Amino acid sequence: MYSSLAYVDLIKEKLQLYIEPLLYKYHVDLNLYGHIHSYERTCPMYNNTCVSDGITQVLIGMGGHELTEGTYSGEKWSIYHDIDFGYTQIWMNKTHLIFSYYHTQDDKLADQFQLKK
Repeated sequence: MYSSLAYVDLIKEKLQLYIEPLLYKYHVDLNLYGHIHSYERTCPMYNNTCVSDGITQVLIGMGGHELTEGTYSGEKWSIYHDIDFGYTQIWMNKTHLIFSYYHTQDDKLADQFQLKK
């Protein structure tokens, strides 16, 4: 739904227009999606803006297919991004979610965040 890779993508625009308001209305905390073949995590956000009660958007398209090359635009909401093959691990209980992203080539932790309720 969000990617700061600098290119026009009609799909992400339509998702932001029609799906994001529903996710926000129903207090969704985390949105995982693919389509673009890279990794990127946002701040909790809504409507292209970081907000305290927003949705953390995570693009997890970094496995399997050729990676999407490009230049990142430097959006303020983009917390971490890279173009590398990788995998994720999610651990959660009733009050916490820990999301970890690792690079496949060396199994090193590349990004990690925590959501609390």
